[in-house]
Amino acid sequence: MMGALSTVMAQPEGSRARPDRRRGLLLSLCCALGLTGCAGGIELPNVLYLAISADSNQTIDSELVEDINTRLKLLETGFRRIYPSTRFQFAAYTETGLQTAMARRNRAGLGPDLLLINGDVAKRLVDDGLVAPFPLTPSLANLFNPGDLNRLRLPNGELAGLPMLIHSQVACYNRKRLPEPPSTLQELLSASAKGHNVGLSVELSSLFWTAGSVGATEAWSRVVERKPLSRDDLNSIEAWTAWLQNASDQQRITFYANQASALAEFSAGRLDWISCSSNNLPRLRKKLGASLGVTSLPSGPGGTATPINRLRVLALGRNSSRLGRERAIAFSRFSVNPLVQRSLTIGSQILLPANRFVKVPVQSSLTLKAMSDSQEASQRTAALVNLLHADDPRLERAQTLITALVFGEINPKGAADELIELMETKP
Repeated sequence: MMGALSTVMAQPEGSRARPDRRRGLLLSLCCALGLTGCAGGIELPNVLYLAISADSNQTIDSELVEDINTRLKLLETGFRRIYPSTRFQFAAYTETGLQTAMARRNRAGLGPDLLLINGDVAKRLVDDGLVAPFPLTPSLANLFNPGDLNRLRLPNGELAGLPMLIHSQVACYNRKRLPEPPSTLQELLSASAKGHNVGLSVELSSLFWTAGSVGATEAWSRVVERKPLSRDDLNSIEAWTAWLQNASDQQRITFYANQASALAEFSAGRLDWISCSSNNLPRLRKKLGASLGVTSLPSGPGGTATPINRLRVLALGRNSSRLGRERAIAFSRFSVNPLVQRSLTIGSQILLPANRFVKVPVQSSLTLKAMSDSQEASQRTAALVNLLHADDPRLERAQTLITALVFGEINPKGAADELIELMETKP
């Protein structure tokens, strides 16, 4: 991950050591491994293998690898003060390719010691037998919000992974072209009417924040929980689909098939405003520099926006040695230490701490303020997120319906009715 593997020096083939030298070497190794009562032995190098999955809106390239190295350098430096001989090695995977890669590596006995992945992915990999549940002690559990732990609970009560970081959904805008970002849905429409280009994605996870602004979040929660809907519930859902179609009718609001496309257009300077994830900020900062602005997502007549934030967790691989498993757990506990979490948050300005006792200095940064607001607002969708996962087959069909809606192939009432029927079915 952050440092290269230590080089293992081997004795040249064919050399012959004296018996006393061989005994001395063996004795030294035993001391180092802690198998004898020797003191002062040198700790043997230990490699901690880490698999990291990129989010669906990220591309694995040299720039992403550099970002990973930069973000985790602090963790390596601090952890090696405790375990000085530990070395890290990492590999990055796409979220869609992670499951296949882990199955292949596990069959070969080469699975990683740790995985840094999204919470719903961790649950899926546990179900598939590719990662092991994380042992959670009461003192460790106390560090996190119960809602975050519930998102990671397995049916038997075990934990799929240890919460580490939170990626927040925020609004990104070009300061030079849009000096005052819209704070409401109406202001967003007004900005587009004044000539500013706005980008939205039809991906439900990227678009659902608008449901809260319109006031449809609670109704959608009842739909997914298959509870009876009132007339007000039906009206609020139809108001949401009507707003989406109205937005698509605006000349300068463009809906994209995925969030990655919207990010590319914004990065190229062809959009003035988009919703984005905080994990996109390093790349956008390099591209836009001081022109990049970050703020909270627009509210509306129904209240604040309801972003869907991603919980990043540390999950345990299944092929670790005893020492590797111990180091993996020790590294996980170190990573959620309040001081470490605070340093990561302030130093990166792209993530929030999973440790609930870490106070985010929102007064020092508009970006941290927007991320913190997003995290607070996302609590309105917590129950809904627990019921919907990234691989839920209903989401793909929902995206198809939203696409038809924004292109005018179905009216708002028809879209609302079909979406309700779809989400009321079991996945």
